[in-house]
Amino acid sequence: MARLPIIGQFISQPTAHLFSKVRFQRNYLWDVALPDIGADLSGLGGLAVGELIQSVQFGDYNVENPATMRIGAFQTWFASLLTVRRVQMTFLKTMPDIVSAYFNAWKNLMVDKQGLFHPKDDYQQTVIIRFLDATGVAFGKYKLIGCFPVTFPKYTNLSYEENSITKVVIEFQVDKIEYSWI
Repeated sequence: MARLPIIGQFISQPTAHLFSKVRFQRNYLWDVALPDIGADLSGLGGLAVGELIQSVQFGDYNVENPATMRIGAFQTWFASLLTVRRVQMTFLKTMPDIVSAYFNAWKNLMVDKQGLFHPKDDYQQTVIIRFLDATGVAFGKYKLIGCFPVTFPKYTNLSYEENSITKVVIEFQVDKIEYSWI
């Protein structure tokens, strides 16, 4: 099988017959559909806030602690509990601050003003991450089911010495992940 030649930092297209029709996914070809959480955000729902996402870090299921069993003198391993690590998204902060308003409204779905928790059906939502081709057509998606934020806006890089756009990192907990071809 032919190897993939590397040219500088770029990988050329594969030439082996098996892979001659594939293209490589680019890191910048994706989008995120955040849920509309029902808050009055002056018409700025999940889709608008999703456009402010600059980066996403997530993964599919992991087998964190495989189960083990002894068979005679040998140890053997089995798949066990499938877990999902937290999802992290970095947002650009706007003025007016719709990112903080959106996540504050989501937090209010979790806990009321008296500090009492609402049922999880009130605040767990589905977030969709799609992979796109160069024309913007989606060809694969991950559904993050039972998703809710576990961190809220925190500002650690405010400085008079910088002139960059303020970013906010939010982490989400996820119950279940489903992948599908579109």
